[in-house]
Amino acid sequence: GQRQQHQRLSTARPPARPLSPWRAAEIAYTRHRAVQRYNRDFGRIPDLVSPRTYNERMLHRLVYDRDPRLTTLSDKVAAKDYVADKVGNAYNVPLLGQWRDPAEIDWSTLPDRFALKPSGDSGRFVLVRSPADRNTENLTAIARNWLSARRTGRRHAEWGYRGVPRRIIAEPLLTGPDGNTPPEINVYTFGGKAALIRRFTGRKTLPERRDAWFDPTGRQIEMGVVSIRSARMELSDALRAELIDVAEALSAGREHLRVDFYLTADALRVGELTPYSWVGHCKWRRPEFDASVGDLWGGATDYSVFADFAEPDLIASPPTDPHSWLRAWEKLINAGDFETARQLFAPEIVAFGSLARTMTGLDALEQEQWRKIWRSTRGFAFDAPMHVTMGPETTTLALRWRSEGRTEDNGWYERRGRCTLVLERRNAGLVCTHSHFSMDPGVPPRRSD
Repeated sequence: GQRQQHQRLSTARPPARPLSPWRAAEIAYTRHRAVQRYNRDFGRIPDLVSPRTYNERMLHRLVYDRDPRLTTLSDKVAAKDYVADKVGNAYNVPLLGQWRDPAEIDWSTLPDRFALKPSGDSGRFVLVRSPADRNTENLTAIARNWLSARRTGRRHAEWGYRGVPRRIIAEPLLTGPDGNTPPEINVYTFGGKAALIRRFTGRKTLPERRDAWFDPTGRQIEMGVVSIRSARMELSDALRAELIDVAEALSAGREHLRVDFYLTADALRVGELTPYSWVGHCKWRRPEFDASVGDLWGGATDYSVFADFAEPDLIASPPTDPHSWLRAWEKLINAGDFETARQLFAPEIVAFGSLARTMTGLDALEQEQWRKIWRSTRGFAFDAPMHVTMGPETTTLALRWRSEGRTEDNGWYERRGRCTLVLERRNAGLVCTHSHFSMDPGVPPRRSD
């Protein structure tokens, strides 16, 4: 039937050629690195022989899929031509210019507000929102770093990026219906059919960012990743229908493609076509989400496995033991939930940190540490083992932590450190009366390598 037709289209490939020794060696090396990294992050070996979960299927694509169409999708300039051909140029974000050498950029011709990006990389950009951001010397240095740095494809085996010409592009900054940052919407397609819709609020770099997941009928479902807290949102029938129509036109004949949209003040725009979502390392909020989305990739159409969305309750009750307290705070840091995090701390807390020598009181801690650091952090977690000293009413913890920090060109680097926490039992649970956080010795990078 129709599903079988989509599967036939999705598996269409150019005739197979015998593997050259170089190609066989590349597969072996890429597979080794992918398995090694996945095992490090998730504590198990992925099944790349018979992949089932979403992450395993994506890793399989990274290792084995060399469809030349992936290069077109990965190239931000070529992708605009593709979008124009499939659904019309009105869905494209306008291109202000493209340059092979940042020295060629005539900054005077660019508008007051614009975005600067590399054409053959993912997740790197600089937003110029005001004259204070328009330091052309700094922008030129960032652009040169993008062009000289190792490609995304070299770091994570995203083969499609390897053949993309190295260029810098500029696009106008878009505004949403309310005049602020436009909402982003991702449509996940499998076999050319829209399967999941993910809507965002808030800027990418801010902890206040939230998401909501919908099935193709518009039902908000229980789904999510650990780095972003979900919230209840609306998705109108008219918007949902347009998203599905455009996404399916762009993904026809593709096994899996994520189509990224901006909901601007005047129209729906395609921001990017993404064939390598999370590069096979998505940290789903629950393991079963990985399996369920993998089943959608495999052709499943039963959405009853996805429960209706329920508002998350990050702290159902005050943590009563140190381990639960740490796990609760991890969740709140990754969710960027300052308000709920305050419940874990004493109003009179005294804290030390790298950005401020002494912070006295909860308001100072939130403003001088949390709001400055959480905005550029993801994947925060405490490491085991930890040193614990317990008394009748007070527990002192000394342990290490890890996270990823954002660089000035919007890349990510590994950030590790140590901390000391003093927890005091009050009423029904534990609150922190002292914290001291510091990073490991060494200056963190300001730009991605």
